[in-house]
Amino acid sequence: MDGIFAVVVGPPQGLNKDKEFEMWMSQQMARLLICLVLGCLPALAQAWVDLSEARVREIAAWMGEGPQGQGPACADRSAWQTVVADPRLAGVLKDAQVRLVEPFPGWRDEDYLAYTRTGSRGEGERMMNARSAFLYPLVLAECVQWQGRYLARIEATLAELLRDPTWTWPAHDSKLGSYRGTHYEVDLKTADLAHDLAQTLWLLGDKLRPETRAAVLAALDERVFTPLRQTLADARDKRHWWLKADHNWNAVCLKGVIGAAITVLPDRQDRALFVAAGEHYIRNYVKGFAEDGYTGEGPGYWNYGFSHFVVLRELLMNATGNRLDLFADPKVRQMALYGARIEMAPGNVAAFADASPTTKMDDFSLAYANQALNLGLPATLGNTSISGRPPANSAPLALAGIILFAQPALSSEAGKAVVLDPLRGYFDQVGMLVVRPAPGSSSRLAASIKAGGNSNHSHNDIGSYVIALGAEQPTGDPGAPKYSAKTFSKDRYTIRAINSYGHPLPRIDGVLQREATQVKSALPSVSFTPEADVYLLDLRPAYAVSGMQMLTRRLRYERNAVGAVEVEDRFAFDQARDVEVPLIVSGNWRLREDGRIELWQKREHLLARIETSTPYTLNEERIDEEGKAFTRLAIHLAGKQEAGFIRVRFSPSE
Repeated sequence: MDGIFAVVVGPPQGLNKDKEFEMWMSQQMARLLICLVLGCLPALAQAWVDLSEARVREIAAWMGEGPQGQGPACADRSAWQTVVADPRLAGVLKDAQVRLVEPFPGWRDEDYLAYTRTGSRGEGERMMNARSAFLYPLVLAECVQWQGRYLARIEATLAELLRDPTWTWPAHDSKLGSYRGTHYEVDLKTADLAHDLAQTLWLLGDKLRPETRAAVLAALDERVFTPLRQTLADARDKRHWWLKADHNWNAVCLKGVIGAAITVLPDRQDRALFVAAGEHYIRNYVKGFAEDGYTGEGPGYWNYGFSHFVVLRELLMNATGNRLDLFADPKVRQMALYGARIEMAPGNVAAFADASPTTKMDDFSLAYANQALNLGLPATLGNTSISGRPPANSAPLALAGIILFAQPALSSEAGKAVVLDPLRGYFDQVGMLVVRPAPGSSSRLAASIKAGGNSNHSHNDIGSYVIALGAEQPTGDPGAPKYSAKTFSKDRYTIRAINSYGHPLPRIDGVLQREATQVKSALPSVSFTPEADVYLLDLRPAYAVSGMQMLTRRLRYERNAVGAVEVEDRFAFDQARDVEVPLIVSGNWRLREDGRIELWQKREHLLARIETSTPYTLNEERIDEEGKAFTRLAIHLAGKQEAGFIRVRFSPSE
């Protein structure tokens, strides 16, 4: 065994020694004593549920004697002097000045308990984010200036965070086991905060008081390391179900726990256990992607999950002397390219699944993957921005360390640079297409359409599309509503922004699409030329309607001077049925004198010309539900129809 850490308890600077605080310190003393006896010593002879002890020993042989954080410690002034004048840090330094004098936001039980009482997530999440947001700018500013100016405030912030009854999001603690301190488990928030707390200890070293360091280490052991060790050792312990999940939770939680472990755990064998767990269980995240790199979680959750996967790769490479490379899997190359292939235009991505129409692809993930896999993209860590205020849902201190200092090792899968198709991005295994104007064209019109590829953030959206004009989305998929207790409950598909009613999809005899995760969607037929792309999809599997002889959606994208997109739905039934197809409008609209519909948000104006096989009415409905507001313009055919079509041709306003 490489050693254990000593613990000394004393009041951190910057807090009042009131009775509540003294009680808290007494609790910490008891926890530290227990930690010394039971919790902080690695279980060297432990049998693990899914992990090979031989593999743990092999990884331990690759690792250094002591823990290692991300990037150089701040005492390494020769390293930090290289970034002191980096203009990307200006926003962080400005924020640190504010945090020095800004009152620290208090913990509010009523905010945390709002979820269990009303199902509202926002109050508790905002309160917890406001508290943890102090750490990042203060620590980074201290590392840049190294004059001790921020230390007292950092110590006070650490003490406050240790006094939080839980680091778990309210929505992930519905039985309040973490809140009451009886059943700690690692969730998304816990994992990220644990990593940043560990990174703080690494960066500041002995500038922090010994008793502060000891208290942080004890809290990490109690709330993070010990609970996860228990799950790794006991198949009956289901707390950390995300170990076997194939979505973002897997990558996010693994990255946070492993990042914290390799940064602070003194015993090499103990660190190797967590590294081995990362190597083994992260395969489940990779399984959640199609072989062509597509993720059914949507672009927002690619940003979230894949960015943590990227950081985990860097952590494991550093910890093992570049011997353990998550990018060595050929599939990861395709996963990385998703971020570049999914864009309709720079900064404009279709809001499929639980994404927002304002989603932009993560520049850090693209930059790091580009350097490690030689993807041929313009993005590099050197031109990647650093957030002035800490971004939500990340461990920003570790992330900043990679952006500022990392030189990503080239993967064995790097090969030669990829030549991306500038005209389109097509994910052939799930039938998702992005079409763009030709380089140098004056056209600003683009579009996306999807067939399947749904997962845990699924909407009922088979055949849904988005029309992009410049940086805006005048019509198409409205994106995700706000999260609440309803979002991931049995009532998820009653939300109109999630079921097909709130998507630009047919409604037949009042029947909406089936739950998309239960549909085996046919792949489209496609035809691609430099002048035009055509996408044809059979929608019948998405509807529980008998006697449907035909229901197809055809999207044609034309690369002429200004561009045009035509969406046509054709149908034929065994008997006459009611048919409507809506336009979904997130901004403004008006009916022009020439019969065309004008759609706009801020700057860009799009025209829609409607053609139908029989007369129609246009029915407007304003929807404002679960924090998502949009207009549904239903093109409703007059009378019931046995066969016919609804065609909408989109083009930019003159």
